[in-house]
Amino acid sequence: MSHHAVGHYVAGPLLRRDHHLTPVTGLCFLTTTDETRPYLLAGEDTDLAIYDPTGGLLLCRLNIFRAQSIHGICVGARHVLIWGNQAVTALPISSIEEHIGNSGRAESVAQRAQVAEAKAPDWIYDGVFSPATTGRGVLVTAHNEVVEFTLTQDGRGIEFGRLVSPSRPILYSANLVWESQDVVLVAGGTVFGEILLWKCHFAREDNKSWSEVLHVFTGHEGSIFGVDISPYIDLGDGTWGRLLASCSDDRTVRMWDISERNGVQRVQQYDEARETGFGSANTSPAAAADSTSTQPTTAASAAPLAMTMGHISRIWHVRFPPVRNGPVMRVYSFGEDSTLQTWDLEIDLEQWRRRCLTAAAGGSDDVRVAAKLTHKETYARHDGKHIWATAVLRKHDGEVLVATGGQDSKINLLSDRSAARKIQGLPAELRTLVMRDVVAKLPPRGREFAIPAEAREAFHRFAFVDETTLLATSTSGRLLVGTFAAESGRELAWEEIGTSGAVMSALRACTSLKKAGKGCAVLGTANKKIFLFRDGKIQQVGEVPGKVADIFCLNSADADASKLEFLVTLLGGDEAMQFLMLDLQTATVSSMFPVPDLDNRYVFTAACLVDDVLILGSRHGYMSVFSRSGDQLAPLPAPERRTTDSITSITRLPGSHHVLATSRDGNYRIYDISSSSLVLQHETAPTAVPNLEDAWVSGTDLILCGFRSKNFIVWNETQHEELVRVDCGGAHRVFAYSHGERIRFVFNKAATLGIYAQPPPELSPAHHRTLKRGTHGREVRSISYSGRYLATGAEDTAIRIWEYTTHPTDPLKRDMRCVKIVKVHTAGLQSLRWLGNELLFSCSGNEEFLVWRARDLGAAGLGLTREAVFPDRSPDGDLRITSFDVAKLGDGGAVAITMAFSNSYVKTYRYCPGKGFELLAKGQFTGACLTQARHLNISDTGVLDVVTAATDGHLAVWKSSAGEYVLQHTARIHQSSIKALDAHATSGRVVVLTGGDDNALGITTLDVEQNYAVVGRAGVRKAHTAAINGLTFLKETARGEMIYATASNDQRVKMWRLGWREGVEEITLLADEYSGVADAGDLEVVEGGRVVVGGVGLEVWDWASKV
Repeated sequence: MSHHAVGHYVAGPLLRRDHHLTPVTGLCFLTTTDETRPYLLAGEDTDLAIYDPTGGLLLCRLNIFRAQSIHGICVGARHVLIWGNQAVTALPISSIEEHIGNSGRAESVAQRAQVAEAKAPDWIYDGVFSPATTGRGVLVTAHNEVVEFTLTQDGRGIEFGRLVSPSRPILYSANLVWESQDVVLVAGGTVFGEILLWKCHFAREDNKSWSEVLHVFTGHEGSIFGVDISPYIDLGDGTWGRLLASCSDDRTVRMWDISERNGVQRVQQYDEARETGFGSANTSPAAAADSTSTQPTTAASAAPLAMTMGHISRIWHVRFPPVRNGPVMRVYSFGEDSTLQTWDLEIDLEQWRRRCLTAAAGGSDDVRVAAKLTHKETYARHDGKHIWATAVLRKHDGEVLVATGGQDSKINLLSDRSAARKIQGLPAELRTLVMRDVVAKLPPRGREFAIPAEAREAFHRFAFVDETTLLATSTSGRLLVGTFAAESGRELAWEEIGTSGAVMSALRACTSLKKAGKGCAVLGTANKKIFLFRDGKIQQVGEVPGKVADIFCLNSADADASKLEFLVTLLGGDEAMQFLMLDLQTATVSSMFPVPDLDNRYVFTAACLVDDVLILGSRHGYMSVFSRSGDQLAPLPAPERRTTDSITSITRLPGSHHVLATSRDGNYRIYDISSSSLVLQHETAPTAVPNLEDAWVSGTDLILCGFRSKNFIVWNETQHEELVRVDCGGAHRVFAYSHGERIRFVFNKAATLGIYAQPPPELSPAHHRTLKRGTHGREVRSISYSGRYLATGAEDTAIRIWEYTTHPTDPLKRDMRCVKIVKVHTAGLQSLRWLGNELLFSCSGNEEFLVWRARDLGAAGLGLTREAVFPDRSPDGDLRITSFDVAKLGDGGAVAITMAFSNSYVKTYRYCPGKGFELLAKGQFTGACLTQARHLNISDTGVLDVVTAATDGHLAVWKSSAGEYVLQHTARIHQSSIKALDAHATSGRVVVLTGGDDNALGITTLDVEQNYAVVGRAGVRKAHTAAINGLTFLKETARGEMIYATASNDQRVKMWRLGWREGVEEITLLADEYSGVADAGDLEVVEGGRVVVGGVGLEVWDWASKV
């Protein structure tokens, strides 16, 4: 390959970042002057985003650094300290408030902040302003050095001063706290599992500085990724204590006592930095201090007060709330598993105080302090891996706000009110009841209806008849009504409904109790009776020809209020199910007729009546459909069986001709009912709820509920967040729930009744919400655009469908809105491609290749169904389909799919909807793994021309003949693997653009007339400083020049122009911009002159406005 000199830049920036969803790497709260309104400052790549945590709004966005992501933020009295890597700057708070006040809208394109960027001598881990001296502060760096700095007179520049360090090990974490005007307390966690605690002293008189090592803690079995110094804790009688929390990749959180006690020997004091190394023979006084690592003193070898293991992988951060006194302290940990976990640290304050006083009096430091860390809650509100940023704020009423930012670019906010005054004394959200406690508060029954005292009575059947009213029967035949108190919404007040002896006897055999409308319920019994509960009374309304097994009420919200329609499944009769119509005015059954052609072996579990179409779901996944005409039901064609698990609910989606069915296999399916049969429109299984029970629509959001492990889960599928989680013991129990403004959930467990009442947000001990939506939690590997929807596939095995929208009244405000998430693949996605607006193809490891069909469901959003699964797998099924290309074959709906396999095979299949895959041609390369495949031509006679790329750097051109691919031409373009490829046909030639693992950009010209022979080769040897993983053609100019873009692991996005002068390729670099997307995996062009970069995050770049 010949390498051409790159031309000069075109004047002016040609690439402008339009929108980005990148990892959140820094968070900090900023309170207003009156301390009533907090703001959340978020580091999103190079930008500082300011959010209103109360309203959840983005207020403004400021660009801080030019090519460096923000890693940390610290708020001082007048300035905000911002750093990343070695870069550091200070932003006046007045400037932030000015931008907030002047910003009538939040712009997608950040405004450039007027700051001066300084460069510290090393990687920065923490920084803090002095509370005593305005404009003064310190930084701690990766080699355990404290660097003093001061702000320039204009408050925007930084000048560095003294550097202090007792030793220079490599740190993975550090924390700083000012103890006085001239003393800083430093905690550092090293790579090798030690925790160094030392003081940095700055002398004002002679401008000297010195350090004092207080502790060297050991015990962790891995690198220390997080340390946090607690505020002073009041131990009583004027004694104060302090703790240090640490976390590590050994998955433990440890608490260390770092209270200062006079008379305790210090590890070492010295006034100059020292080097640390392996096997050093240095015997200087500074080097002598190294002995604290291998031969620690008593202070250095102290054991932790408490230790616990948590998370399922490495723990990145541990945090104390800013202020907390008392025997129980809340601690927060944040992990690689993307969870926030809360812990209660219980300490015996009296023993701790005695320990401090004993040491202060010169006694031995052996007073044992009882302490214990207890796990309280786990919040898994991020996708994928890693919580990178945290911030904690304690408000005046005791409420603690905990913000988390993840690799998925999402920001979540936990309001922990467990210590807030306004919720103290309120009933618990989850309580248990036993029948005897309820009966003890009820008026005594008459003698003729008395229940023997020795009878073991328990709750039997129950259901909500409205949002706040629970109707229940007991094993002795009682009928009880429980009403949630209006004040707290958590306490239940019970009353017993008077019944006759006959009714009471019948209710002992109650087999089904179902809500039939607001304040109304239908009850069925094993002795064939049907009862109606309404207006606080119960009455028998009819009998059925068999034992009642279950009841399904069919009335919808807009149904005739004077009648009630329901189905009754029967046991022991000739008919399996009866359709009943109840006249509510006369309280009599006005019509009853059997549901025809039902197999008695089916156990029906769900039913729905839409207009005059009756839909039934069964325990084994079968569905039945009937058309009603008067008192007759006629069978209609049933949809294809999609599961062997129980269908748990069938619900009509409001304002549409669609129904949604949930199943215990974890899938929910949307069917169209406008035709004579059900047509599947969408199918997906949210991983958050693997056992679905029901679904409903709240506003415009789809809400799902079901079970995961031992928990009952309510999940917002539209917003992709968990609303409620209740530990109830699992799905195998009787339960009921209501969903209005709040969720209430009731379940039986042994002989008790568990009752959960969701409190309003202001009274919830812990309220979790999403402040900013995110993207994949792992690296995006493929992007494809259909003309409306953008599909992304990532290492998290999920496919996300996005809409990139512009605000109708604000052209600067743009949003990348995720409209669908499907997670079916079992390995990371390799490639995605749309064909038109309806067909989406995806591939991954394990030879997985899926065909999806997309449909517009109107108000129900986008429907996505898995139409076909690639069946032609190898015996072991362990190959990777690394790349593929698709093209239409004729007008019959057939598709040509060419796949590149990791075993060096290239294969082309014909796919026909409903018929499957047919092999057309295959060929094998040299044995190197194929990485790319593209169609060059598909002739009318069925001859295929394709080009492939491989890990050995070769391009290969193939032609099909008699079911085999014949190798036509090869050319070595790169020294190693070809990672990216795009092809563009123009003027009798095809230009193949390639990006390699060798950092080079390759340009290969194929001549169409010469059977796609290689007639030109060019490239740029060092196009990037790392592998080029993404490459795409952008446009062809009027002069026949080609514009294209590349993305690389060096986090640069570049735009190039390829032209020809006298038949020789000429390459010009048009733009070279920093990208916030690390580990870039793909590029894709979208309409409006924009290109999307995917990797660890997503970016949208505008390129067409100036090209």
